Amino acid sequence: MNDPVVSVVIPTLNEEKYLPKTLESIKNQTFKNYELIISDGGSTDKTVEIAKKYGAKVIIKHNSNVCEARDVGLRQALGEIFVGSDADTIYPKNHLELIHNEFQKDNKVVAVTGKAMIYDGPTWAKIMWKITYFILDLTARLTGYVIYAPALNLAYKRNVFLKIGGYNTKLDFGGDELDVLARLRKVGKVIYNHDLYPQTSGRRFKVGFFIFFFKHALYYYWISYILAKIFGRTPIRAKPVR
Repeated sequence: MNDPVVSVVIPTLNEEKYLPKTLESIKNQTFKNYELIISDGGSTDKTVEIAKKYGAKVIIKHNSNVCEARDVGLRQALGEIFVGSDADTIYPKNHLELIHNEFQKDNKVVAVTGKAMIYDGPTWAKIMWKITYFILDLTARLTGYVIYAPALNLAYKRNVFLKIGGYNTKLDFGGDELDVLARLRKVGKVIYNHDLYPQTSGRRFKVGFFIFFFKHALYYYWISYILAKIFGRTPIRAKPVR
């Protein structure tokens, strides 16, 4: 049997509430030549059971951070194209097809990304996301430059990323987005496809604006990422939310 062209890799940790909708959206893709890999951090709920029900290959690495989880999936994947996904995200039926087509157009393309919107959560969060991705989208249209690539909507050539070392597992949040994008940009072309448009959960915003902004975004994401880049380890370990 030939290897799949695409490997869809989803990190999980106790995602029984959200995972079925995500996997159902993957199951309904128009592009069928893919494998599904669940990289689990040691779930104690029905996450693994649900994943196996959908025919996923399940890899368990207890207490893994998000970069470790994605890296484990990367090294077990067989596809030419690695498609990063999240367990609480719903993908349009043509998501994998659009990604595959972008790589076929230009051999210099090493990564493809796009938008992301939230389907639930507080109104302020939905507005914030719309403004953020409007700016990202407009910048890409006007300049061709990709400022940011969300891990839930980032695909790349697996062998290219392996050659540059894979994920930096000493990093946590931000390491699977900021670090990956910066390194891939150095070795090839990164494409922003305006039609790649998955819908993800706004559950992280339910803590309220100030707690989210100062604790989650500023402290756990940006400060943690910068310190980890400086010291080569993660001094701030956030609660693992896959």
